[in-house]
Amino acid sequence: MRKLSGLMLSLASCLTVSTALADPLPVVAVNREVGLSMAGIFDNLVGGYGSQSQTTGSEWYRPYNSSSQSRSRRIGWVPGFQLDASGMIDLGRVKNVYASALFRLGSGTRNDKYAHSYTSSYGQDSWRVGGGDDARSTYTRGEIGKGFLFLNDKALVTPFVQGGYDSYGYSSFGGQNAFFVGLGLNADYALTDRLVLRGRFGWAEILNTLAFRTTTSATRPRWEGSLGADYRVTRHWHLTAGGDYAYTSYGHDSDRYSYQNVVDGLVTGNATSSGIQNGLTLRAGLAYAY
Repeated sequence: MRKLSGLMLSLASCLTVSTALADPLPVVAVNREVGLSMAGIFDNLVGGYGSQSQTTGSEWYRPYNSSSQSRSRRIGWVPGFQLDASGMIDLGRVKNVYASALFRLGSGTRNDKYAHSYTSSYGQDSWRVGGGDDARSTYTRGEIGKGFLFLNDKALVTPFVQGGYDSYGYSSFGGQNAFFVGLGLNADYALTDRLVLRGRFGWAEILNTLAFRTTTSATRPRWEGSLGADYRVTRHWHLTAGGDYAYTSYGHDSDRYSYQNVVDGLVTGNATSSGIQNGLTLRAGLAYAY
């Protein structure tokens, strides 16, 4: 009986040691999760447009000039959700190889504003409109990187490369969209064995901005920053929360033209456009650590 009890104690002790050894470090565990979060998505997208033209006139028509300015803005919060999954494994002698995927969807109503003014040789006019419009968006991102441990394994820094797809529309998803690629850095710090503070800084180049408030197609940079926390309730179930900020400048484009005809004489003019976008996503949810 004593031998049986001793055997049972030894087996229980081995299982306890094996379980402890199987538990990853807290900063590694938060990179081995599948999560679902509810999100509030704020977006502020501003576009400006301008044009000027003038003619020297002809024997039939006198000289003429005109100018116009327009400004559009879409701003407001919409509800949404976020799905994300990440993994961190050892590949031979290469430790903490990292990969992740994220999908975010927002759908609701934002305030659209539009202002226009016009001046010419014959007079001038201006008007403003605004109101709530449907706003639907999706954001998809993937990352691949390598983690490095610091501070007695309490901190994990993970450089990564990223790529993804960003789109938004009005009554439907899509309509204005672009792919992006870039680089970034994740930083995780275990404040306790249960609580891990998380940060992210990223840069991405948007590959096509023709749909984003500019008159020409060109790459534009987007800067991203995130802060969050991951709290382990049980070994597998974690509470997550955080905020993600992104800023994009779509640049200032200018197009000049000049031509001549018998009706107007010499015609010269230019057209300009510019755009910026910044957004904030606040999220909270539940993740399963595997």
